[in-house]
Amino acid sequence: MFQWRGMGDLLLNAIRTDDVYVTMAWLIVTASVVILFNLIADLLYAVLDPRIRYA
Repeated sequence: MFQWRGMGDLLLNAIRTDDVYVTMAWLIVTASVVILFNLIADLLYAVLDPRIRYA
């Protein structure tokens, strides 16, 4: 499984070949995933811990 090519390999190849559009797309996708998982974690904290309230 760790031998498969993935997002890291895509990013490194894009940086090596000066492919700006692939690099920007990679950054947007990665940032979106981080933001989405942070939102999910915040919502789960509110569900699991009754002391936390969102206005």
